[in-house]
Amino acid sequence: MSVLNRLQRLTGDKETRQGKESEGDRQGESPRADEIRALRERIETVLARRPEGIRGTGAAGRGGVPLADLVPGEETSNEAGAFFCASRLAGGATRHGRFCVRDLAPLDMGRIAVLANDPLLQGFDYRDALFFDTETTGLAGGTGTVAFLIGLGWFAGDGFVTRQLFARDYAEERATLLDLISLLGERRFLVSFNGKAFDANLLASRFIMNRLHNPLAALPHLDLLHCARRLLSHRLADRRLGALEAAVLGFEREGDIPGSEIPQRYFDWLRRRDGRLMADVFEHNRLDILSLAALAAHLTELIDPEREDSSRHPGDRLAAARLFLARNRHDEAVHLLDPLCRCSLPDAAREAARELSLHHKRSGRWTDAAAVWEEMLRRDPRDLFALLELAKWHEHHRRDFAQALALTQRACACPGPLSSEERAGFHRRRQRLERKLAAFLAGRESSGDSRPVDIPSK
Repeated sequence: MSVLNRLQRLTGDKETRQGKESEGDRQGESPRADEIRALRERIETVLARRPEGIRGTGAAGRGGVPLADLVPGEETSNEAGAFFCASRLAGGATRHGRFCVRDLAPLDMGRIAVLANDPLLQGFDYRDALFFDTETTGLAGGTGTVAFLIGLGWFAGDGFVTRQLFARDYAEERATLLDLISLLGERRFLVSFNGKAFDANLLASRFIMNRLHNPLAALPHLDLLHCARRLLSHRLADRRLGALEAAVLGFEREGDIPGSEIPQRYFDWLRRRDGRLMADVFEHNRLDILSLAALAAHLTELIDPEREDSSRHPGDRLAAARLFLARNRHDEAVHLLDPLCRCSLPDAAREAARELSLHHKRSGRWTDAAAVWEEMLRRDPRDLFALLELAKWHEHHRRDFAQALALTQRACACPGPLSSEERAGFHRRRQRLERKLAAFLAGRESSGDSRPVDIPSK
C-alpha cells in the first residue's frame, strides 16, 4: 500500500466526512484538515520527483536513457552492495594533445621523486602509480560532501586504463569506497592534481563517515598542481588543469562540461535517472585522469637536466634548476644553470647567473661565485646585484676596502628607482667602508708602509 493510500485511509474521504459533519465541527477541525492537506501535498511533490523503477539500479526515468547505453560500464557489487563501474583502455596509439599514450611511459622515477620531494619514490616502478580524481556534490568540501564519482587510472602495457566508480545513489557510496580500498592495495603511490588539499581529504572524511580505514594516508602522494606552480608560474598565470592542458599538453576539450556544473548534474540525476545527465561527467572525469598522466610525463621531461632542446623555454630550465636547488640536488642544478648563464636572453641569463653565484656562495666556493659576478658586470656594468655581492666579497674576504668602496660607489651612482631602504643601505655601507679604509691607511702609515693604494674618489 502506497504512502498516499495510507494517508487517505487515515484521513478518510474529505467529501464524505464533510457531509457528516456540522458547520461547527468543520470549523473546529479545519486546522487539522489544513495540516493533513499540506502533508499530502509535500508527499505528492516528493513522489513526483522519484524515478520509476527500483532506486539505485540506474534505470532511466520516464523519457530518459539508461546510463549503460551511454557509458561503457556495468553494475558491480561487493559485500557493501552494488554500484556502477566504467572501465576504458586507451591504447598506445591514442592521442592526448601532443602525446601518444605509448609516449607517456616509462616515467623516470628519479625525477618523479624530485617532483614529489619524496626520495622513497625513486625505488618504485611507474606502474605502481594510481592516478585519481573525484567528482563531488560540492566544491567546498566538508563532511556533507560526497564523492559520487571516483576516477582512477594506471599504466598497463603500452596503454592506460581508466576505471570510474559511480555511486548511483547515496546508499552506494560505501560500495565504491570498498572497491577503491581494494584497488589501492595493488598500488604504491598516488598522483593527483590538487588532491592533497581536496580529493584525498574528502575521501578521508568519507572513509570515516562509513567506518572504513583510510588507506590513502599511508601512500606517497605526488600532487601535480604544486609542481606546475613551481615550474610554470613564470609564463602561465592560470595553472588550472584545463589551462595547462591547452598551454603545455596541446589538448583542447570540445563541449566539455564546466566543473562548477557537475554537482547539479548529479542532483538532477538522482531525481530523473537519465543517463544523458551523467555521460558528460564521466567523459570529463576520464579526460582529467588522462591529463594527469600526460602532465606527469611533461613535468618529468621538463626537469631532465640532460635534455637539449632549442625550443625549450629558458625560463623552464631556470625553474627546473631552482627546483633541484630546493631539493638539494646541486649537481643537476649546476648542470642546468651553467649553460643558461650564457644564453642569448639577457633576463634569463642574469637570473641563472644570480642563482649559480648564490649556490657557489652558500657552498663556500667564493672564487667561483666572484667569477660569476665579474661576468655579470661584463655583460651589464650597472648590475646592482653583482656590484654589491662583489663589494661584500672584497670587504669581508679579501679585505680590499678600496676595491669594495669603489664598487659600492658605482652601485650608488647607478641610475634607476631605488627604495629609501636601499638608498639608506648603500649610504651605510659606503660610510662603513670609508671608515675602514681610513683606519687601514692610518695603520699603514704608522707602520711605515709607503706602497701606493688606489683610493676611489667620492
